[in-house]
Amino acid sequence: MGAAGPSIREVALRALYQFDTEGLFVRDALSDLFKQVAFDGRNRSLATELVYGTVRWRKRLDWVLDQLIRRGTYSLTPWIRNILRMGVYQLMMMDQVPDAAATDEAVKLAKRYGHKGTVGLTNAVLRSVIRQRRQLQHPDQTGDAIKDMSLIHSYPEWIVQRWVARYGHQQAVALLEAGNRTPPVVIRVNIQKISTEKLTELLILDGVQVAVCHGLKDYLTIRNTGDIKLLSGYTEGLFQVQDESSGLAVRLLDPQPGETIIDVCSAPGGKTTYISHLQQDQGRIIACDFAPKRLRRVRAHCQRLQLENVSVIAMDGCRPGLNIQADRVLVDAPCSGMGTIARRADLRWRRQPEDIPAVQRVQKALLDSSAYLVKTGGTLVYSTCSIETEENEDVLEYFCKRHSEFEVEKPANWPSELSDVMDTQGIVRTLPSRHGIDGSFAVRLRKTG
Repeated sequence: MGAAGPSIREVALRALYQFDTEGLFVRDALSDLFKQVAFDGRNRSLATELVYGTVRWRKRLDWVLDQLIRRGTYSLTPWIRNILRMGVYQLMMMDQVPDAAATDEAVKLAKRYGHKGTVGLTNAVLRSVIRQRRQLQHPDQTGDAIKDMSLIHSYPEWIVQRWVARYGHQQAVALLEAGNRTPPVVIRVNIQKISTEKLTELLILDGVQVAVCHGLKDYLTIRNTGDIKLLSGYTEGLFQVQDESSGLAVRLLDPQPGETIIDVCSAPGGKTTYISHLQQDQGRIIACDFAPKRLRRVRAHCQRLQLENVSVIAMDGCRPGLNIQADRVLVDAPCSGMGTIARRADLRWRRQPEDIPAVQRVQKALLDSSAYLVKTGGTLVYSTCSIETEENEDVLEYFCKRHSEFEVEKPANWPSELSDVMDTQGIVRTLPSRHGIDGSFAVRLRKTG
């Protein structure tokens, strides 16, 4: 990468290239690249914003470029295409970046990753964007509502069509807009070690902006963080990064001290550790996942948070093989992740319509197998980070038809924090556009016989 080390924009470019050509998720690409450079928190934040913003708005950015490149964006190499995308993103969507800086840095990258012709092209295209910025802000309407929404909000058409069909035009637009907002980092306070108020004071001293979440009071939103691992209290296990929507499923599970609990799909461990905290580290938790590599993160989180009641087991949840019945079982099933698009900018381009029935089959198999892990009178919670009916309501209906020994529990003396996100049937649903957190689904079932 050069003796002086790569610039912020070069690191961002390499992540974009790996996403485009090697199929890496951008968070993984950035994580690997950050291990190779000595960036401070501010530089990491800028590189992350450049990558996530460019990926999030890719369709809209490509439309702008297609107006200015005669042969079209995809006539260019992936290197030059992503240099231009990143340049346009800075010029049109990042007010804090001066036009000259965005253009000059893009030209420098083009010199390194292209040739004389592409250097001239890069300079000419970005200067045209500066001159025509106002005209390029609003794509022409075609009259096809789905196509227009897809381009304006930068989503694949199939997602737009799906959400319009389910939610109607107005709510679909709200969902699309919510998915394009950069979400804050959310952390869960380890209330066994520190109060929310005390941790807030420590983080403020680090220069972090802190706010208590609306729903779960042991969750905080934080901004201006830099590297999370360098914040006060991280190494000591005073908090865990986890979206509030994930916590809702655990609160629905309602773990009690002394109980035996199985977390069937535990990796990376956020829900497992929350269960332990709510149990006050008293009881037994069996944390399972099919991939031993993924379980390393569960073990690491448990070690950092100093939890002693968690046993980690590599196990295929579709064929558990456990000779134990638990008081409570959590099936936080693999899913499309369609409720997390704001947090995972690349997910909209990775997912395909056929992915949803594929994960549904896995979800059904997990629930079928997990039913036998619940003792009579025990509790089973099914949850996803999806907002798609096929993965949520349809899977629940399937399970209830096959397992008459289970019934959906209606709300009764449940945690008050759930009231804003729960319907009269006891089902927890969150939408990013309505609740300001990741989209999710959770339901609690009681084994009656």
